Amino acid sequence: MTQDHHSSVTEPYIALSQFSPLTVTERGLCGVLAQWLPPTTWLIIGPVAWPVAGGAARPAPWPLPASPAALAEAPLLREWMGMEGYWEPLIVRGSVFGGLMVPDATPVAPALLDQLAPWVDVIHTRRRVARQVIWQRMLLQLKARYAAGEERSALLAEVFKACLGLAFQPATGAQALTRDALSITGRSRPLWPDEAAFIELALAVTHPAIKQARVLGLAAAGIAHDINNLLTVILGRAQLLELDAVGEEATDLQMIESAAEIGAASARRLQRFAQLEQLPAQPVDLAAIARAAVTVAERDIIRSGNIALMAEIAELPPAAGEASLLHTALVNLIVAAAQAVPHGGVIRINSGADERYVWIEITDPGLPPNTDLQTVSAQTQRAHSVELAIARQTARVHHGHLRIMADPAGGTMTQLLIPRLHERDG
Repeated sequence: MTQDHHSSVTEPYIALSQFSPLTVTERGLCGVLAQWLPPTTWLIIGPVAWPVAGGAARPAPWPLPASPAALAEAPLLREWMGMEGYWEPLIVRGSVFGGLMVPDATPVAPALLDQLAPWVDVIHTRRRVARQVIWQRMLLQLKARYAAGEERSALLAEVFKACLGLAFQPATGAQALTRDALSITGRSRPLWPDEAAFIELALAVTHPAIKQARVLGLAAAGIAHDINNLLTVILGRAQLLELDAVGEEATDLQMIESAAEIGAASARRLQRFAQLEQLPAQPVDLAAIARAAVTVAERDIIRSGNIALMAEIAELPPAAGEASLLHTALVNLIVAAAQAVPHGGVIRINSGADERYVWIEITDPGLPPNTDLQTVSAQTQRAHSVELAIARQTARVHHGHLRIMADPAGGTMTQLLIPRLHERDG
């Protein structure tokens, strides 16, 4: 291949001008380049390398050199190619996203590189956007499945295999599950930047701390709401007693009234601070979420042999909500039911729907909560437990309801009602 051969770029320019940003492909570019470059030349576009003479593409190495170089001076490329030749990078907006590897030491004419670079940029951008769309959908599914109770390491292994062709052995012991701690197998090349970013996002959306932080926020907001309600009752009773009180009794009641007002104001501020600013409501299958919650409860929560779960959860119409919050609320409702029957019993989980709501109901043989606050009882404590506070706040942010009522057959029935997702809402 001679310098004169490479410097004649008018005809390649005419051939390249036939492409459109919507129709240009890697094989189309290779078909043009094959007329002007040696058949053993390789065209690298992002993470894929294409032989200009046709044939199977190969994964490209990373990082790519940012300046022209002989392959002998670039160990990564020389090891990957296993031949002598020359590297010509394609640079757009200061970034190297591809290049040409020619099988001799003769540089490609700069004019040909200038004509080729915009088309390679178009292909690289289009492929990257397509990957991002696919990966974003996968991340949403990953987040929902993790929130529904699937085991983290197995779920990540499945996703990495499907999206990147990677297999990994997760970290063991106390070592955190991070990208650097993953033992990746299945290929020898390093991760490309967007692949590494995808792995980081997948690890982030399944990080246990995220779920814990959101649960703590729900608990804080729910408990603040309950405290505000309790202090409102105390304040109202103190004000009524103050009407007939004299002397020190009136002074004491005024102190109680002042303390209750301050406490109620603080609870309202905490509730506003802890509440979710925006709920990314999506179509969810509440029945599937409930089944996953039952599985978690059976495996990790209900350890006593005198407590049994009986789930008869029928299929439900789609609901509008966030799977991770609903899963957390249902697990907490099962926990609350188990705590209400320390001597054992059967906890039943059922489902239902009407024109406005879909719901999951949990029934246990424990006494129903007592809403009469004149006496502090086990029933009152149950009504204001942390688990029920989380479930109540979850219902609120979903514009639904949490109902606690006496079961006609004996015991307590708790219903988590979530608005249905109608066709016009989708």
